[in-house]
Order: sequence, then C-alpha cells, then structure tokens
Amino acid sequence: MSFVKVSFGLFVSLLILGCVHSNGDTYLASKHPDINYEFLGVPLLFSGYGSSVPITSSLSLTAAHVAILGYDEVIAYHPHCDIAIIETNNAGLDVQNTGLVYQGEPVFTYGVDASGNVLTSEGKYFLDLKFINLGKYAECPLSITDAPIQGGMSGGAAINNSGELVGIITAIANQKSTRLTSGEVLDIERMSIFVSTAYIKPWLESEIALYNESLDLP
Repeated sequence: MSFVKVSFGLFVSLLILGCVHSNGDTYLASKHPDINYEFLGVPLLFSGYGSSVPITSSLSLTAAHVAILGYDEVIAYHPHCDIAIIETNNAGLDVQNTGLVYQGEPVFTYGVDASGNVLTSEGKYFLDLKFINLGKYAECPLSITDAPIQGGMSGGAAINNSGELVGIITAIANQKSTRLTSGEVLDIERMSIFVSTAYIKPWLESEIALYNESLDLP
C-alpha cells in the first residue's frame, strides 16, 4: 500500500481547528470536482455550512467537526483524525478516486461558499506534522499546504495534479504561533491543513465494506 510522503518527528504546538476564517484569496471554480454543501445547525454568521466530497453513490467524506453539526447521518468517525463518513445522495455526481501527492507538488483546494458556489485555490504540499496539543487528534498526521482556504471549505477536497483526491480539508493553522517543539517557526507563507486520504485508506475501505454489508450490497 502506498502512502503520502511524510516527514515525521516534527511536532507543533498550536492549531486553530475548523475553517472559521480565511488565510488567503480563493476564487470561484470554473471547473471542479463535485462538492456537496453541508448545512450546519449553527447560524450562517458563524460559518454555519461546510463541504463534503462524494466517494460512493451514497457516501461522502467530510471533516468530523462538520459532520457533528450537520444533518446527514454519520456512518463513522475516524478514531483519531478530524474525518467522518456521512450518508448522502450522490446520484448523478462524480465520485472521487484517491491518489497521492509528494513534497513540492501542486495541491488544489475545493470547497463551498455560503451560496453553495465551489471555491478553489492552488498551492503546494509541504509535509505532514503531528499537532501535540490537539487532544484526541494529536496522533493524526496532518498535511500542510500553502493553498488558501476559508470558512465553509472544511470537509472539502485537496486534489493533486492528476485530479485525484489526496485529502480532506480540516483546518487553518495560526502561522505566527505554530512552532516546532524546538521553537523553530516553519517558513511557510500560510498553513492550510488536510488529512491525507492515503493515511485513512485502510479505515475508509473497512467502513465502506461494513456499510455495504449492512445494505447487503456486493
């Protein structure tokens, strides 16, 4: 099994969890993968919406903090990543094939705005880190890209240059306050966070199989 190239042994001390603001310019996407709009049970003033990515005709991936507040049935939460599988009607939508991204390669982010339009931005993938102050998520490697994201894009897609899903957007790190345990500041213009689909692949395949079994699907 192949995994995203990572750099372990690097740990940071601060993360703002959830895409609650913007860390750069995003643009309306003229061409984009299918992204679902997830209405949340909080006011729109407080970014009461998120995104999800179709992975089968009836299942989507999103951020766990989106799934908790959303109205779709949650099929499974990842045991130590901010990721959830939700049941959605993806009839007529293209499901995303997963792939890999390596250090220095392009990453394109996609997620929705308040009106349901799909936003996008472009950056590159840097490395994976573990955020030691993140409670139950502290053991989940988080992938760093400088592609801008904004509120509502949580649960959206990180896509590689081949159009494959390489991660699910989950957060924005505070670039000024985030440091390695050595005290070193990472020399990255902005720090958008996604969880690698390669990392969660064994869990994802297992949960999809259990779901299909519950419906007596092949």
